Amino acid sequence: MLLIYKSNAEGKFEQTSSIGYNSWLHLEAPTSSEIEHVAAALAVPSDFLTDSLDIEERPRIEERDGAVLFVIHIPYDQIDVESSSHDVKYRTIPMGIIHTKNHLITICREELPFMKDLFNGEMTLFETHMKTRNTLNILSITARAYIDFLATIEREITLAEKELAKSYRNSELYTLLYLNESLIYMVTSLKQMKFTMQKILHGSSIELDEDDANVLEDVLIEIDQAYEVTEINQTNLNNIMDAYGNVIQNNVSQVLKLLASFTIILSVPTLIATIYGMNVPLPYQNESNAFWGVIVFIILLTGLSTFIFYKKNYFTR
Repeated sequence: MLLIYKSNAEGKFEQTSSIGYNSWLHLEAPTSSEIEHVAAALAVPSDFLTDSLDIEERPRIEERDGAVLFVIHIPYDQIDVESSSHDVKYRTIPMGIIHTKNHLITICREELPFMKDLFNGEMTLFETHMKTRNTLNILSITARAYIDFLATIEREITLAEKELAKSYRNSELYTLLYLNESLIYMVTSLKQMKFTMQKILHGSSIELDEDDANVLEDVLIEIDQAYEVTEINQTNLNNIMDAYGNVIQNNVSQVLKLLASFTIILSVPTLIATIYGMNVPLPYQNESNAFWGVIVFIILLTGLSTFIFYKKNYFTR
């Protein structure tokens, strides 16, 4: 889908049907024909557009033919009605921001809710010719989105941990596993985002005035904080998973030890009964109280075995 916006005399955004001077073009899950149309109309390298749709594309800056490409990563909640509860809910996806001489292009393979809010005027937005300010605004919103997603992940980790404390079910372990994978996506993207924004701040890809540089430094601080929080959460989650893995392994060992104890105890009367069930001459077989003597002997020997295992704490967990 190709959306074209232009600032009106009041500074508000209006959607237009044609590409005009200082327009902002936003492509969401664009078709190949839309990509070809934009590339031809604005003389933008087509790979700038297609690279931004590649899920494996890393954050970077590239300048070619008078156009500058910024690839950033956006935190994305991919859960939907058809997805399984055991899916990785939080990922990062690439978004391309392209500066040409007279136009701003944003492109992503998925619909981003915050972009809709931007164009609807629900967030701060500058006029379409202010490409640098709008780019910094997107970076700032992205930084805050990372922080919000991390807060959500922290709550889900705490909830899963509480559920695991009640019962060791696979569903909670899978939840922790997939949350850990989400943190891996985020820590990787944030590290590369830091490097990319440092290149913007200290490079010459776009001109930054003093206010722009201050805004970018603030965004860089937020990204750095999100990166550090992500690393802390990832370490904490790894420790939690290791701890619960050890607890579960210990519980399994305790159960096996308990079962082994009962097996040994029950083998005592089984062995004696088997011996006295043989069709061969046995001691005291002709005595009148031989049966009850064997029963008493079995009870005493079984009780002694049980007492020994009890003293060794084989029945406690």
